[in-house]
Amino acid sequence: MALNGANIYISFQNDVSAASAQLRVMARSLSNSIKAELDTRIATLEVLALSRALAENDLQAFRRQAEAVLLKQLPGSNIVLVDRAGQQVLNTVVPAGVALPRRQYLENQEKVFASGRPSVSDLYPGPGLERPVIAIEVPVPGPDGQPRLVLALNPTLDTFSAILREYPPQADWAATVLDRSGLRIGRVPGGQELIGTRPPEQFLVERDSRADGVTRVTSPEGVPLLVAYRRLDDTGWTVAVGSPVANLTGPAWRHALVSLAIGGLLLLLCLAVAQRLASSILRPFAALRDLAASKDEARRYAPTGLREADEVAEAFLQEASRRQAATVSLLNSERRLRLSIAELNHRVKNVLATVQALAFQTARGEADLERFQSVFSARLSSLARAHDLITAFSWQAASLDAVLRTGLTPWLEPARSPPQLVIDPSCGHEAAMVLPSQAQALVLALHELATNAIKHGALTQPDGLVTVACAACEGGDHALIHWIETGGPAVPGPPARQGFGMRLLKRALRTDLGAGSEVELDFLPEGLQARIKVKVHPTSPAALQLAGLTVD
Repeated sequence: MALNGANIYISFQNDVSAASAQLRVMARSLSNSIKAELDTRIATLEVLALSRALAENDLQAFRRQAEAVLLKQLPGSNIVLVDRAGQQVLNTVVPAGVALPRRQYLENQEKVFASGRPSVSDLYPGPGLERPVIAIEVPVPGPDGQPRLVLALNPTLDTFSAILREYPPQADWAATVLDRSGLRIGRVPGGQELIGTRPPEQFLVERDSRADGVTRVTSPEGVPLLVAYRRLDDTGWTVAVGSPVANLTGPAWRHALVSLAIGGLLLLLCLAVAQRLASSILRPFAALRDLAASKDEARRYAPTGLREADEVAEAFLQEASRRQAATVSLLNSERRLRLSIAELNHRVKNVLATVQALAFQTARGEADLERFQSVFSARLSSLARAHDLITAFSWQAASLDAVLRTGLTPWLEPARSPPQLVIDPSCGHEAAMVLPSQAQALVLALHELATNAIKHGALTQPDGLVTVACAACEGGDHALIHWIETGGPAVPGPPARQGFGMRLLKRALRTDLGAGSEVELDFLPEGLQARIKVKVHPTSPAALQLAGLTVD
C-alpha cells in the first residue's frame, strides 16, 4: 500500500509537470498572438502617419482616411492626433469642428517623442470615452524627420479578450492579459467588471522577477489555479494561462482511495487465509497437548491427518508404554516436537509467501475487483491442488506424470470427446521425479498456460487442441515438457504487455525448477509452443506406488 501511494504521488508530480509544460506552450502562443495584434495596429498607424493629407496638414482629408480604416479594420476604436504639449488636434469620436481638450495622460506620448519609435501604453481612464483604454502610439515625422505629432489608436479591449477566447482547450481554463503595472486588460472567462483589476500581489512579485514561469494563484472566482505566464519584452505586458489545480488533485485522490480500498481487501483476505492455515495446524497440536496432559494409562489418540503431529503422537504413545525409559522417551518426544514445529513453521511461511505473491501480482494486473477475485481464486485453487499432490507424496519427490495431471485437472475432467487437452502417453512412461518446490512451480505454470489458451489460444476454438508431450534429455538428469497449441486463432507474436503468467514462465519458473532448467516460449502463427526443461531426480519406487504407477 505504501508503494502504491508512492507511485500515485510520483504520477501526480508527472501530471503537474506535463500540465505546466502545456500551459507554458499556451502562454507562449497567446503572447505571440497578442504581439502580432499589436504589431499589426502599429503598422496600420505607421502607414497613416505617412499620409499625404497629414503631411499637407489637410485634417479633413486625413479624418476621412482614419475613419475609413477604423470602419474596415477596427470598429469601435478611435484615432487621436496630438501635439507635443498634449493638445488633441483630431479625435475621431468627437465631431469635426468641436473644441478638443488637452490630453491628461502624457507618459506614453513623451516616450514616443523622446525615442521616435512606436510605444504601447498601460491601461488608463479614457477621457470622453467613459471606459479604460490603452494607447498604441507612433510618431508623425516632420520635414526634418523628427516627430512633430503623435498618432494614437485606442482599440477596444474586447479585441484582446477575443484573442484569448480562441485558445483555451477546456472550459474551466482561464487566460489573462496584464499591462506593465499589473492591471487586467482582458480576461476569459470574465466581463468588463474584471478590466482594470489586479491579480494577487504574490503573482505580480514573481512576474517582475522572471520573464516567464509557472506558479499557483487563486482566481477572482476563488478557484486555485496552476498558472503559466510570459512577459512581452517590447511592451512589458504579460499573458497568463491557468488550469484548475483540482483537475490534477482530483484524479490523484480518487486513485489513492481506490488503491487503499483494494489494499485493505487484500490485507483482510491474507489474514483470513493465514487464520485458516493456522487453525489447520493448531488443532492437531491441541490434540497432542491433550494427549500429553492425560493421566489415563490407556491413552487414546485419533489420527489428525497431519503427518508430523501423528508421528509425534505415535512416538509419544510408544515411549509412554516403556516405563523403564520414561525420562529418555520424554526428551526424545520433546525434541521431535520442536523439530516438527520448526518444519511446519517453515512450510507455513512458504505457503503464505506464495499466497502473498499471487495476491500482489494478480492485483497489479487486475484493476477490476470482481475479475481480481475470479483470477485470484483460480490461482489459489491451483496452489491448493499442488499442495494436495505434495502431501500425497509425503513431501517427497513426485512423479512428473502426476504433476502434469494435477496442474491440468480442471481441463481434463469432465472428459470431452474429442478431447481438447491431451497429455501424451510418453509422459506416463517417464519415470522422472521432481522435488516438492518444483512440483508446485510446474502446477502454477501449467495453470497459467491453460488459462492463456482458454482466453487467447487454442482452447478458444471448438477445434483447438493442446498437446502436452514429454521426453528425456541427454544425460538423463533433465526432462523436457513440450506444450503445443494448434487449431486456435493466428498468433500475431509476443504480447506487448507481460502479465503475471508471462513473468512466472520467463523469470520465476526457471529459478524454481533447479540448475540447468530452461523455459522457452515460441509465439508461432499456428499457436503458442512452450518448452520447459526441468531437472529430475532418481526414481523412488515407493513414491511411484503412492501415485498408482508401476516400475519395470
